Amino acid sequence: MVNSIKMHEKLKILAICGSPYKGNTYHILGMLKQSNSEIDFKILMLSELNLNDCLGCYSCINIGEEYCPFKDDRDLIINEMKNADGTIFASPTYARMISALMKKFVERTSFVAHRPIFFGKYAMALSTCAGFGGELTSNYLVENFTQCGFEFVPSLELMVSTKSENERNLNRMKAINKYEKLLETIGSQKKFKPSFGQLVYFNILKSISVLNKKKGWADYQFYKEKEDFYYDIKIPFVKNKIAKWIAGKEIKKIMANK
Repeated sequence: MVNSIKMHEKLKILAICGSPYKGNTYHILGMLKQSNSEIDFKILMLSELNLNDCLGCYSCINIGEEYCPFKDDRDLIINEMKNADGTIFASPTYARMISALMKKFVERTSFVAHRPIFFGKYAMALSTCAGFGGELTSNYLVENFTQCGFEFVPSLELMVSTKSENERNLNRMKAINKYEKLLETIGSQKKFKPSFGQLVYFNILKSISVLNKKKGWADYQFYKEKEDFYYDIKIPFVKNKIAKWIAGKEIKKIMANK
């Protein structure tokens, strides 16, 4: 059981569940919620929310998220993420990937990967799997939402194939262990340094924002005042140089087909 820790009593944890029904993934989140009553723990079932399929019109990326043709629950979910101290992205593994519901959510919020807003927020990826692909599922969630600014603690992949008492007990132990790690990291306010991949991605998007500034002015306005990263931080000279060089090579590939 998670111990009652006074420093955590006002923490807000949001769990976004990509399962189409209240099965294994939901029940594990429910167990985490019950493990510490002092924490404000909210579970959002994507299946119960109004979330339209992305049209790929690029309006949110090019001219601003407010110009999306749909007015559904997308912004409600984003606001819940903003208000939470930590977010758990939870999905069952379908065909070695996140569920269709979770993929829909990723697509509808893709503009946040272009213009990250969740720096200083902590997250954990949780995947359930009856066979293969659990690690691929959690890795996808980590990679996508890291680019949105979240700082992730180690992800959690749980096997739910036998439904045996031994499997349930093992999953409970693993889940609580990782959940405690998330709470401890939030409490410590540990700061993570930008990864090399994040630096490369930043430089690619910043370069594209300049090349595409007439059509994609939302990104251009976002990046034009930024120097070496999304926020003011000292980047080691050599690391920064190599990241810019790799980003330049990728930009050349993109421009080769223009």
